[in-house]
Amino acid sequence: MFDKSYERYIRQIRVKGFGTESQNKLYNAKVLVVGAGALGSPVLSYLAAAGVGTLGVLDSDEVDLTNLQRQVIYTTNDIGQPKAVVASHRLSEMNPEIKIVTHLVRLHKDNALEIIRDYDLVIDCTDNFPSKFLVNDACVMLKKPCIIGGVLRFSGQLSVYNHKGGPTFRCLLAEEPDPLEAPSCSEAGVIGMIPGIVGSMQALEAIKVITGIGKPLSGRLLNLDGLTMNVDEFEIELNTDNLNITELKEYEYSCPDSILKDREIDGQQFLEMISSANPPTVIAFADDETPLNALGQHWYTIPLYELPNKVPKLPRNSKILLICEFGLKSQAALRFLVSKHNFDNVLCLKDGVSHLNLI
Repeated sequence: MFDKSYERYIRQIRVKGFGTESQNKLYNAKVLVVGAGALGSPVLSYLAAAGVGTLGVLDSDEVDLTNLQRQVIYTTNDIGQPKAVVASHRLSEMNPEIKIVTHLVRLHKDNALEIIRDYDLVIDCTDNFPSKFLVNDACVMLKKPCIIGGVLRFSGQLSVYNHKGGPTFRCLLAEEPDPLEAPSCSEAGVIGMIPGIVGSMQALEAIKVITGIGKPLSGRLLNLDGLTMNVDEFEIELNTDNLNITELKEYEYSCPDSILKDREIDGQQFLEMISSANPPTVIAFADDETPLNALGQHWYTIPLYELPNKVPKLPRNSKILLICEFGLKSQAALRFLVSKHNFDNVLCLKDGVSHLNLI
């Protein structure tokens, strides 16, 4: 019960149709938020303030200067600190009467079911499609509802999935889109207020799902155009085949951390390697229109989709260094070469060449 905190929640308890019954449902709810970034900041803040009894904060990343434009739960002093730890501390200060569970891990197929099993509802606040498919599939297997949002540039989308037999995320998208056709916020950018709006909507949908009030966005995709402030809604039809998920598969960006462990190098290591007497083979992933050759080094520049065709020609007895503008394509390439073709001589540049201010 929340009796000792009645005054804290009085403004929402007084809302007609909400009352103490809904507040008790919030207090007894367990919600996992996957991703404590741009979307996660408003989701976590509003759910903590609203009195959700148990909040799980899952994120394996650290606070970076580039996050602060939109991830409003953090400050400049938090740079370099684990997001999950900082966010959990801030939420405890905001509402010390709820339970905060910190998951300082990356969600992947080997831990997703174990972690999600303890929660009633999952809110996906990640910035890549493979993680969203992983959250969806795990929730379908465990019969848990999930709320998935996404933002890019001036636009945002969200919906409620797997709610009381409703459509799943795979009813909207059957398979993961080609990474080259689905740029992330890191690549395409996002206006900071967009995730603030969409994240607030995700938090509102969570309260509706938990309390049973209103009409959740199940079977409907809400699309926000921030440039015009038009809000459109599209129907998502249920495909019952998508309810028959029996196991989790390999998800490109959400594999265990061990794949990247000791294979990511920082900017200083990158500069030392390419200027050494025995430089590695460098493969830069970029379109022809944006060659990554600002340092004047000799390397191969290819689109990511060409990598499978180049595998037979890659050396196995000398170092291979993978780079791209923002680090995402090179990470995907590293996972592909390590997990699919057993390369043990490959490294990638963390955060990409743009992080070095050289292009």
